Amino acid sequence: MKTIEDYILIRKIKAGDTEAWETLVTKYYDQIFSFCVRRCLGDRVLATDLTQEIFLKVVENMENYKFSGKFFNYLFTIAVNVCNNYYHKKKLTQFELDETLLHSDSEMAINQLIKQENTNQLQIALNTLPDIQKEALILKYYHDLKVKDIAKIIGVGVATSQSRINQGLKKLKKSLDREEFMNG
Repeated sequence: MKTIEDYILIRKIKAGDTEAWETLVTKYYDQIFSFCVRRCLGDRVLATDLTQEIFLKVVENMENYKFSGKFFNYLFTIAVNVCNNYYHKKKLTQFELDETLLHSDSEMAINQLIKQENTNQLQIALNTLPDIQKEALILKYYHDLKVKDIAKIIGVGVATSQSRINQGLKKLKKSLDREEFMNG
């Protein structure tokens, strides 16, 4: 059903319907933003910028879009590529803690850090993975995509996609087990 709705929306968009654009963006914005937040390790400002860039790419390429498969997969392919391009340009490989939380001595900030400790450990461990495994895990477990859809989005075969998920999970488990051991 989603595919038919998207087909109708895209036909309207190609015909110049601005309300259809708004509907399409509203329909997918939260999912794309959520992907970007996870890919940016919680940096919501950067995630907002990347999300906007992703939708701009969709606008720029809409005339060339062919109805071959799910629009959702096409959109996530753009999202993966925009995020990868950003990190390749910036060569960012290290997780940076939020400066405002680090330098704040308020009780609320401290409580927030405590609550986020497990999430941050997972994010840090996730960040140690190679990009190809990190993307596959984010798409699988944060966005509940099927392996075949992940394969289409990242442009590999289903077996390769499954292998990246499995290898990523093994490395993630090893990293988290090591962290637990070190923290006692």
